[in-house]
Amino acid sequence: MSSIVAYSQVVQAVVPADAWDETYFSLLSLKSHIQSLPGWQRFDLWAHDQADGTVKVLIITNWDYPDQLRYWLERGVTPDAILRAMQPTPENVTVDLFEGVV
Repeated sequence: MSSIVAYSQVVQAVVPADAWDETYFSLLSLKSHIQSLPGWQRFDLWAHDQADGTVKVLIITNWDYPDQLRYWLERGVTPDAILRAMQPTPENVTVDLFEGVV
């Protein structure tokens, strides 16, 4: 029998090299902020340098319950909002919601 262990927002994007440092430290600040929110489980940031000098990022934020994730998405600062605020702006920002099943 399977059960859901996390509710997640998954963000992927390609960040221009000129924006990487600011993006990285902004996302770390976001992690510091959301660690204190009820239901937060973890914040994972994966990055990969690409041949053209850009950085491909994958950001996963996990929550205990769907209502906690929904509340944060409606009222909080999210990784995709931070990415879209960067200059120059990232390419191919995608946002998906998942349920972690075991």
